[in-house]
Amino acid sequence: MPRSRRGRSFAETRGAILDLIRSSGEISRGELARRSALTEATISKAVKVLLAEKVIVEAGYAESTGGKRPTLLRLVNSGRWAVGVILDHFRIVATLCGIDGSQVASIEIPGAGEDDAETVLLRVTDEVLRLLSRNDVAKDAVIGLGIAVSGRRIEHFESGTAPLEAWWQQPFVAGRLEQLTGLEVLQENDANCAALGEFWSGRVPDDRDFALVYLADGVGVGLIINGDAYRGRSGHFGEIGHSFVDPAARPCWCGSFGCLNTVGTPQAIAQAVLDSPGRRTEWGLADDESPAVTYSKVASLARAGEPVAKQAVEEAAGFLATAVVSLVNIVDLDRIILAGPGLSVGADEYFAAVQERVRSTYMSSIHPVEVELREASADIAALGAAALVLHRRLTPQLNTQ
Repeated sequence: MPRSRRGRSFAETRGAILDLIRSSGEISRGELARRSALTEATISKAVKVLLAEKVIVEAGYAESTGGKRPTLLRLVNSGRWAVGVILDHFRIVATLCGIDGSQVASIEIPGAGEDDAETVLLRVTDEVLRLLSRNDVAKDAVIGLGIAVSGRRIEHFESGTAPLEAWWQQPFVAGRLEQLTGLEVLQENDANCAALGEFWSGRVPDDRDFALVYLADGVGVGLIINGDAYRGRSGHFGEIGHSFVDPAARPCWCGSFGCLNTVGTPQAIAQAVLDSPGRRTEWGLADDESPAVTYSKVASLARAGEPVAKQAVEEAAGFLATAVVSLVNIVDLDRIILAGPGLSVGADEYFAAVQERVRSTYMSSIHPVEVELREASADIAALGAAALVLHRRLTPQLNTQ
């Protein structure tokens, strides 16, 4: 028997009905009533409100089962909008999305780099407003602006406590952008944003739990449980980069050793090469180039079959697979998604390593565990930041904070 979707308020009930429409793609009022265990009168009231708000539209008819053909409902991708931004050291992407989570347009600009906060936030504001103007979207039609940031929010920030520790991870960013843009702003780490984007635009039902492993300069996990990102007691769940995977690894900035961040990420591969003068000279790597550029060159050599480079990428993928196996067994997951700009090269090696190791896990002997690979782009976090806004504003019954 379907569980009741009645919330503590009409807003929560309305949100639950909207979430069923989102996860179904298209659905009739009668099917909504059956799957939500709500009365037809409640469904009719909520649907009327959602239609008036231009959140859903009537989208044709279902096949008749003996009588009047039922009208289908779906999310609309125009009329109301959300903006998502990935704010990072190397690149900034702003994207405009419809309510269904689909990307309408995007703009990419250089990353924050060494610029001060005000300079970058003014630049982001200009680009967001330009994005709206180019697409004839009025600000009052925008539900909100989501900001995806690398790393975790640190309430008591001390400069220099971590590599690339940055102002954009701090809580003041959302407030300042609200002042500059005139839009309501939500801020979240990139892994959680990417996972929420998968949940929303992938039409994942709220009873399907999964983890998204987001690989960028470091690596984090967004875990979706009961339709929302699980954040832990202090909001720091998902720091898989500090999982112990290699006793021989160099010390991590966190004070421990053997961390995945030091051996299993593109940044780690690049750093290992940069620490090797002989290899740096042999491969023509410049002393002043960024780890991202170094990794791109190493990965290209690996694809070309250079044995040392190929081994370096495969070993890093193996370390990531070790951490993912622990995650699968501890949380009892049946779906793992790999995503993020760190997979722009070496994606096949990472995917193969994780898939092979997961097949031999304890949990795989209990039930199948799917491993999926997504597009290797930072855009997924920007799309997810827009989905964060949609998720928080349109489905309040799923939000745990």
